[in-house]
Amino acid sequence: MDTALSDPQNGSAEAASPANVTARPPSTPEGIALAYGSLLLMALLPIFFGALRSVRCARGKNASDMPETITSRDAARFPIIASCTLLGLYLFFKIFSQEYINLLLSMYFFVLGILALSHTIRSEGISAASEAAFSGASTGSQMRTWPLASFRARFESWL
Repeated sequence: MDTALSDPQNGSAEAASPANVTARPPSTPEGIALAYGSLLLMALLPIFFGALRSVRCARGKNASDMPETITSRDAARFPIIASCTLLGLYLFFKIFSQEYINLLLSMYFFVLGILALSHTIRSEGISAASEAAFSGASTGSQMRTWPLASFRARFESWL
């Protein structure tokens, strides 16, 4: 028998033997229940806490401050607009190749990342701290607090 044919790295039948394949452990009913339960919990908790927060917010405001509601005309137009959007997406993915779509998405997320980073760098707390650090005047009255303290206070008020 030829050594080139029996070499497992050469694509022979011995290369696909079960000894060379990485075995995946079988899924158990407990594992599946845990996975689906956690997915359900992660989907429902943000909805619940968002609804709870909006109800608390609505109790403290006037009727003029309430967000606008959907009208019957908007509700009637929604399926048509959604269908046109889905048709447009379908045609977009059928017409353009995958490499162009990947390039477009990569550029989109690149630009969003740059904008988010620039917004973070230019935020008030960071600019105030950098001004105090580089101006040489670092008295206590001129130093502003970082936005983390105000975020923590807002987060604790949600709970």
